[in-house]
Amino acid sequence: MSAVLLRLISTTPSATFLVFIWRVLHGLLASLAVASVCLAQRQSPLSAQPVVLRLFVTVDGDVEKAANVTVDLMDALGSGGAMDRKLADDAGAVIFRTLSGVHRVRITGPNIQTYEGEFEISRNETSHVERIRVRHVDADRRTNETLPGGTVAALRLRVPASARKAFEQAGDAMRQQHWQESRALFESAIREYPRYDLAYNGLGMVEVELNEMDAARESFSKAIELNPDFPAAYRNLARISFAQRNYEEADTFLVKSLEQEPLNVWALSSASNAELLIHKYGDAIAHARKAHSVPHQGLAGVHIVAALALEAAQQPFEAVKEYQLYLDEDPKGRDAERARKAITRLNESAPK
Repeated sequence: MSAVLLRLISTTPSATFLVFIWRVLHGLLASLAVASVCLAQRQSPLSAQPVVLRLFVTVDGDVEKAANVTVDLMDALGSGGAMDRKLADDAGAVIFRTLSGVHRVRITGPNIQTYEGEFEISRNETSHVERIRVRHVDADRRTNETLPGGTVAALRLRVPASARKAFEQAGDAMRQQHWQESRALFESAIREYPRYDLAYNGLGMVEVELNEMDAARESFSKAIELNPDFPAAYRNLARISFAQRNYEEADTFLVKSLEQEPLNVWALSSASNAELLIHKYGDAIAHARKAHSVPHQGLAGVHIVAALALEAAQQPFEAVKEYQLYLDEDPKGRDAERARKAITRLNESAPK
């Protein structure tokens, strides 16, 4: 990591700024390292936090509300209970009380194509808003196995009952942290149905828990080989890349995940971090600002990343705005004092 930081430091003009950027990036990378090791996916009481989830469903864009559709909320492995199924109101809205982490959602209704997709709620969010677009049944369909907007991939519709049962049992074992049992059940599901992308993703999650990173990378990669439009698997690969300090690769995976879920705030903020480190300042700024455009509670640090990228890109006035946004969102945050000092420094160095 020091080589990367030294290259970044070599492009900056101010000694004060050098110290600031070193300290802030050290903190940001420490946070990412924790997230990478944990994969932010476990739904155990030790890691998940309560959160209020608001889903807004629209049809073929944002004009028509998907009233009275059925919304099934599931965890990362596709499991849910009776309390996790609700009807959207006339405005296409539904509220769940759930836990942080990765979730899957299935939306069905008489006049819409079945939707199935994934999204992620950060551990430091207490509320989360997710906007989902579904399609009319008569909308043009793509013929390949993975459809845009989360429509169920054909390979997932063909899962035999025996494989699905093993998959669900694997999820139960995983939530109880019975890792070897869970691994065996995921492998059983894959033997029953070798094209089971979700089972490969689940197997990778277990292998991460067992610190088998090479095997996990192989499992997530297989999930993507089977389903190239699987954003959660790309994010899992990005976390491994972050843990291995391969920021260029992490950015590639994150950008790919954003093709399917362009408003995933974790992917946006993490891509911004990676791009700052590899000197893609324009991309870092763009992703940070897009993250700001969606609910991002607990991720105010994305404005610090944007500010650092703007300073490196010789845009001090815009950097001041980002530092101020950080202070507006988290005035007592870890980097609040540093942000205040940066604002003072930039204002004092501005042309009179």
